[in-house]
Amino acid sequence: MILLLLQSFTTACELGPGEESHTVGGNKSGSIWPWQIYQSAPYNPPELDINSNGEALAEGLLLFTPSNFRPINSVKESAPLIMTDQGQLVWNGPIGNVTNLRATVYEGSPVLTYWAGLSTEGGNVGHGYGNVIFLDTSYREILTVCPKFGLVIPEGKQYPCEADFHESFVTDRNTLLVSAYNATPADLSVIGGPRQGWIFDCIVFEIDPKSQEILFRWSAFEHVPISQTKYPLQGTGNKTVPFDYFHVNSIVYVGESFLVNSRHTWSTYLISAKGEIQWTLQGDTGGDFGSLPDEGRFKWQHHAVAHGITNSSISISYFNNFASAPDNGSRPSHGLELQLSLPPDKLRSPQVVQYVSDPTEPIYDKSQGSTQILENRNVFLDFGQIPIMKEFSPGYPSNNAARWTARFGRDNRVQSYRGFKQQWHATPSYPPNLVVKQNRTASRCVTGYVSWNGATDVTAWEIWEGSDQKHLSKTGRIYRRGFETKFRIKETCAQAVALQGEKVASKSRVACAS
Repeated sequence: MILLLLQSFTTACELGPGEESHTVGGNKSGSIWPWQIYQSAPYNPPELDINSNGEALAEGLLLFTPSNFRPINSVKESAPLIMTDQGQLVWNGPIGNVTNLRATVYEGSPVLTYWAGLSTEGGNVGHGYGNVIFLDTSYREILTVCPKFGLVIPEGKQYPCEADFHESFVTDRNTLLVSAYNATPADLSVIGGPRQGWIFDCIVFEIDPKSQEILFRWSAFEHVPISQTKYPLQGTGNKTVPFDYFHVNSIVYVGESFLVNSRHTWSTYLISAKGEIQWTLQGDTGGDFGSLPDEGRFKWQHHAVAHGITNSSISISYFNNFASAPDNGSRPSHGLELQLSLPPDKLRSPQVVQYVSDPTEPIYDKSQGSTQILENRNVFLDFGQIPIMKEFSPGYPSNNAARWTARFGRDNRVQSYRGFKQQWHATPSYPPNLVVKQNRTASRCVTGYVSWNGATDVTAWEIWEGSDQKHLSKTGRIYRRGFETKFRIKETCAQAVALQGEKVASKSRVACAS
C-alpha cells in the first residue's frame, strides 16, 4: 500500500511537457469584457473571442490598444498589447491611455512606438495631448518625444506634451510625423457660422525625435478653405468649442512629400516639402483625379497609406468608415485600396484594387480604424470604436472572405484606435517571472508558473529544483506553452531558464513555495 502511494506521488509530480496556463475572469454578459488571469504576472489582457475558417493567415503578431470608448469601465485594463492570433498574450505594456502601437524601424533597428497621454472630452472631444515613446527590442525606453508647440487649447488648458494621438509615424529618414490641433480664430460665415468664430487648425509637424527640433510645419487652415468641410457646425465654432472643420487623422511620408488625410473634408492631400498642395483625392468627386467608381467612394475615412509608388501611379489604402450621420446604414465600414494614375488627370478615374467587407457581419464604425495590406496580400482591418479585428483573403472582386475574426469587447464600449499584424522579435532586458505554489491536494506536488513578458522567441524552459534556494539540480526541459507555462515538481524551490533553441536567454530568480 505504501509502495503504491509513493509510485502515485512520483508519477503525479513528474515535470511533464508543460501546460499553457491562464484562467478567465468575468463573462461576456458582464459590464467588463472577460479578461485573462495569470499566476506569475499581474496582467489582465482581454480574452479574445476568435473565429477562423481555417484558411492560411499571414505571419505576425497582433498589436493593438484596447481602452474604454465611453467613460464607462468596460475593459479590465487599458494598455498597449501584443498578442498572437490564437489569443495568447506576448507583451503587456504599461497601463495607461495609449494609441497607435506599431513595430517600425528607427536608425536601422526595429523599435516599437506608441502614443501616450490624455484623450480629451467635452468641447474638445476627439483629440489628445501626449508624447510618443520608442522602445527597443529589449523593451528599454530609448526615446520619449514630448513636443511643446505653443498650442492654444480651449479653456486655457495646458499639457506637458502636445502631440495629438492621431498620428505618430516614423519616416525612413528617421524623423517623426505627428499631428496637433490648435484653436484659432476664423470667419465661419461661409458655412453659416459667426464671422468671429473659432476653428481647430490641424497642423502637421515633422520632428527630429532626439533633439525634438521641428523640421517641417504645415497648417490646414493656411491651405484648405473652410468651405471644403463636410462636417456640420452643430453649435460649435466658438472659443470654448472650436469647429473641427478638417480633422487630420493620418500622415505618412511619400518620397519627398507628405500624404495627409482629412476625415472631415473626405480628402487626402499630397503636400510638397515646401508646404504646397500637389494634388487632392476627394472621396465624393475624385478631386484632381477622375470620378470615382461607386465602390471607390469614401467618407469619414481613416488611415490613408501609400503603396506601390512609381512615377506613373500610386495606390492608397483606407479604412473607409462611411458611417457618420447621415450615412449610417448606407454602407458598412470597410477596407479600401485605390490605384491612381500620375500625374493627376480628371479623364482617368482611380481604380478599386481592394474592397474588403464581411457580408456575414456588416459593421458600421463611426470613428477610428485601420487597414493594413499584409505581406501575403491578406488584408487586416481594425474597426476602431467597434472592438473587432479581421483578416481577409486577397482577391477582390471575386473573393474577400474573412478568414479570421477576433472580438475584444462590447460594441461602442471598448475601442482600439488602430490595430496591426506585424513581425516583431524581442528579448526583454528584465528576467522571467516564476511563481511556485504548494498544492493542497493529496499528491503534495509543487506547481510552478513561469512567464517572460514580451519574449517572442523562447522555445523551452529548463527547470531546476531543490529543497532550498542554494541547492538546485536540473530536473528537465519543458516546452514553452503560451504566455504562462505551468509545470509540476517534487521539491519546494525552483528556477526557470529561458531557452532560445539551445541558447540560454535569461534566468528567473529562485522561487520557493511557502
